[in-house]
Amino acid sequence: FDYDLVIIGAGVGGHGAALHAVEEGLKTAIIEGDVVGGTCVNRGCVPSKALLAVSGRMRELHDEHHMKSLGLQVSSTGYDRQAVADHANNLASKIRSNLTNSMKAMGVDILTGFGKIVGKQKVRYGKVGFPEKEITAKNIIIATGSVPFVPKGIEIDGKTVFTSDHALKLESVPDWIAIVGSGYIGLEFSDVYTALGSEVTFVEALDQLMPGFDPEIAKLAQRVLINTRKIDYHTGVFASKITPAKDGKPVLIELIDAKTKEHKETLEVDAALIATGRAPFTSGLGLENINVVTQRGFIPVDERMQVTDADGNVVCCINKLLHWAIVSQWPVWILTYDML
Repeated sequence: FDYDLVIIGAGVGGHGAALHAVEEGLKTAIIEGDVVGGTCVNRGCVPSKALLAVSGRMRELHDEHHMKSLGLQVSSTGYDRQAVADHANNLASKIRSNLTNSMKAMGVDILTGFGKIVGKQKVRYGKVGFPEKEITAKNIIIATGSVPFVPKGIEIDGKTVFTSDHALKLESVPDWIAIVGSGYIGLEFSDVYTALGSEVTFVEALDQLMPGFDPEIAKLAQRVLINTRKIDYHTGVFASKITPAKDGKPVLIELIDAKTKEHKETLEVDAALIATGRAPFTSGLGLENINVVTQRGFIPVDERMQVTDADGNVVCCINKLLHWAIVSQWPVWILTYDML
């Protein structure tokens, strides 16, 4: 084999697995089609918390009573949108560089391109428009993480209708933004946007905001993070169709009743953030080449986390590389392939 282990995906899951593999004496390569660090570093935890830190400072400066209690006088506050965006990006870039250097220092081969399983213990990788290369590995780990889930009927343009991946770039701060989905992603962005001056409207399909939260936490979040801010909401409705702004027209959001499917109203806003959750990134991995059929994007495994094919046969088994778990606010999805 060319390698003892090949990892597809260089997010925090793949990075951790690579370092542990080298420590165990395995010749290791990691394949990344985008940038090292994956969702958490580049489009999730790191930049989102950087923006939340900025929003917290803005709120503190706007709290005249609190400032006066400290003996401080603040005449006016403002922000530089591009500088705020650069702050989040620079922090992600620094961490991304540290992750890359740590793998190079440990002797991990970093291969650039999109990885695809083409057969038993065979992986092909390469950039679009360039010749692909094929390597063999005794073990293969898929650590491709997740991507934003966009429901049918929603047209993404990346400017006026966008996902959290786009929003973290903070290319604009709209006067009025609708956030479709009131989970933790939507709630975090509502904090950022309202701190920077936007009005927010939540669109939630279920009958209450933050339906996946612990009830007591949801009550506290409603009281502190929603009721005290320029936020309104529609619950029990689907955004059946969203049309980006163009030709001077606003973003159009057609709302239908979640139960009856009847049209309720059409919202006209400056922008819409789609925060309807995330889905496993398994498309294009070549799983069909080892007879593995995904279930709603997820790879089927048995009670021992062994991957099974379409006939229910075990095609790989868990190995000692991943006797640990990564818990993150942003999903990190890891499976281990130890081809039999």
